[in-house]
Amino acid sequence: MSKITYVKIAGRNYPMSFSLGASKKIIEKYGSAEKMKKELGGGNDSQKIDMVTDMLALLISQGCAYKNYFEKDMPAEEDAPIIDGKWTPLTKDILEIAVSVEDIGMLKEKIEECIGTGSRKDVELRTDGKNTKGGQG
Repeated sequence: MSKITYVKIAGRNYPMSFSLGASKKIIEKYGSAEKMKKELGGGNDSQKIDMVTDMLALLISQGCAYKNYFEKDMPAEEDAPIIDGKWTPLTKDILEIAVSVEDIGMLKEKIEECIGTGSRKDVELRTDGKNTKGGQG
């Protein structure tokens, strides 16, 4: 199961990952992912724009780092943001140039999808009567 969610920005398909590092930064800034999602739903437009661009920059940087480390030898799509052989994230400043106010709703949905994907637990089913820790099932 993939831990990567993709978001299309300026014609490129950027990977996003809700990694442990992203989770830590969200907790430091907002207290929890749930509190961050609640704040993302409220506030004024300027606050929402800041939150969306902050979250996108964080999740995209983690997604690009994941791809560069764990999937560097895998073929990439033609619209992948690869520069000099590396997945290249967007900074908050570039995101503020690349996206419009009309994109905020879609981007919020992608952020929530990414957090949901990264939070999902993988479950392995074994049929040999043993659980994954080696005990009897």
